[in-house]
Amino acid sequence: MNLPTVALIALALGTILGLTLGVPLGRRVERVAWYADAALTRARTTGWLIRDLAGYATATALTIAAAAFVVWALTR
Repeated sequence: MNLPTVALIALALGTILGLTLGVPLGRRVERVAWYADAALTRARTTGWLIRDLAGYATATALTIAAAAFVVWALTR
C-alpha cells in the first residue's frame, strides 16, 4: 500500500472513531464541568452564608455584651 492510501484509511478511521466516541466523551466532559461549576457555586454560596452568619453572630454578641455592661453599670 502506498502512503496516500494509508493516510486516507487513517483519516477515515479517525473520523469514524471521532464521531462515535467524541460525542459521548464531549457530553461527559461537559457534564463533569457542569458538576464542578455547581460544586464551586455551592461552596461559594456556603462561604458567603457562613461569613454573613458569623457577622450577625458577632454583632449580636457585641450588642448583648454592651447591654449587659450597661445593666451592670447601672445596678452598681
